[in-house]
Amino acid sequence: MPDAGTLVVAALLAIVPSLLYLLVLNAIDRYEKEPWTIMISCIVMGGVLAPLLSAGALALAGRGPELTPSFAPRPSGADPLVAIVEEVIKGGLLLLLINLIRDEFDDVLDGIVYGAALGAGFGAAESFIYAAGGTSVLSGGTIVALLIAGLNHAFYTAVFGGILGYARHVAEQGSRFAVITLGFATAVLLHALHDALPTILSRVLGQPDAAIGTLTRILADLINVLGLITLAVAIWWALRREARIVRTHLRPELESGVISKVDYDTIASLRQRLGRQRALLRGQGGFASVRTLRRLYATEGELAFHNRRLAVRHRKRPTEMRADELRDEVRRLRRALGEEL
Repeated sequence: MPDAGTLVVAALLAIVPSLLYLLVLNAIDRYEKEPWTIMISCIVMGGVLAPLLSAGALALAGRGPELTPSFAPRPSGADPLVAIVEEVIKGGLLLLLINLIRDEFDDVLDGIVYGAALGAGFGAAESFIYAAGGTSVLSGGTIVALLIAGLNHAFYTAVFGGILGYARHVAEQGSRFAVITLGFATAVLLHALHDALPTILSRVLGQPDAAIGTLTRILADLINVLGLITLAVAIWWALRREARIVRTHLRPELESGVISKVDYDTIASLRQRLGRQRALLRGQGGFASVRTLRRLYATEGELAFHNRRLAVRHRKRPTEMRADELRDEVRRLRRALGEEL
């Protein structure tokens, strides 16, 4: 039984990175912030349900119920079945979540955010179990390895989530199923190759110690580094696409006077948004005005995407009433900033 100090360290290694990941994901999701209730639900599903289901499935398969980080392979070496089972569980939970919150799920960026949050929760659980498993003193290298391992899980599920977001706009059902299947296979392949590469290299080179060597770990992590770069490009593309959506679907609101010209000109530019916030911070309004402006941008972004849903969805369309509520909230926030309507 681990002592109280070990449990505290293990909890911090699980909770702190997860909170940091949530903050980063919230910052990436620039135009339509996802509700915190959904984000926290992703973390809980990934940190509680996914590990329990994965451990149970692995135990039934005779592999043992333990969840081992990739940098601490099992005695028998890397097992591809572990990667497959974990990605099946995480991917299944992500599909379940998306079907439950269908109205909030629009595009590639939503899938990346939800998938990364769920994967981060799984990585947090894995880090907690490993750190609480009797290691009295965690070295700096081990702590860094745990943080990277948690980021890896966020990456794998984000890849699948992003492809689910892309598949949402594929009209033909068979093509959509093929895209989703290939997306899942990509996540599994990245996970399995990353975990198994050190063992593969050790056997190819005839050097058993190579499986835990620094060079093989670097090569394994390089797979995910290249994948993260690709994911960053996808996020950049998705943000540009969302900026066009915001400008297109807020133009009628600009013409009707719901939003101001300065809001329309700055909402799709991070640099101009930050510049406007700095100007408010230097003025008399201070932090309160900055918070109000951020809420205004978030509400206008939600209104833009709500208008888009009304325009493109033919089944399970959202209500016009919600659009009117968002317009009223925009007007209220503009008045709070001292604007004349």
